[in-house]
This record gives sequence, C-alpha cells and structure tokens, in this order.
Amino acid sequence: MARELEVPAAVVENSEFDEILRVWIGSDAVVTMQDLFGPNAHNWGMVLADVGMHIAGMRLEQDGIPEIETLQALQEGYRGRMSEQFNIQHRSLTGRN
Repeated sequence: MARELEVPAAVVENSEFDEILRVWIGSDAVVTMQDLFGPNAHNWGMVLADVGMHIAGMRLEQDGIPEIETLQALQEGYRGRMSEQFNIQHRSLTGRN
C-alpha cells in the first residue's frame, strides 16, 4: 500500500489550491493542519461535510453503497466519537436535531 496519496492533477496545475489537512491512521491518529480560516469554525464544518460527501461517493463507486447510507453512518460515527471524547450524552452537540 502506498504511504502517500497522489496529488490530483487539478491541484498540481492550479495554484489556487491550498493543502489544509493530512491525516494518518494507525493505533492512533496523527493530524497536521494549516489554519486558513482563523476563528471561523463554520468553514471547518464545511470541510468536514465535503470530506463526508467524497467518502459517500467513493463508497457508492467502489461498493454500490447508497450515499445516504454512508452519510448516516458517518454521522453516527461522528456523534459516537464526540460522545466518548467529551462525554456528550445528547444526540447532537447543540441539543438540537
């Protein structure tokens, strides 16, 4: 297995793109980030949503799993991780659904 993903041609050919996140998964996760957004966490939420949509598209393409099924599983995983890390017992971070 390759240890580094190939940079897409569209990124290599266009200087408007900035790399903002790299994630490595092993017995733990290692993350490096470049904060282009400052205090605006809303933009990070959009990045997470974009990553989720790409994962859903990949699962559809590779395994025929409907995108909505993958997105629901991602949401469950996200809420579960937040709950275990921050002892959040309600169904969402804001208490709203």
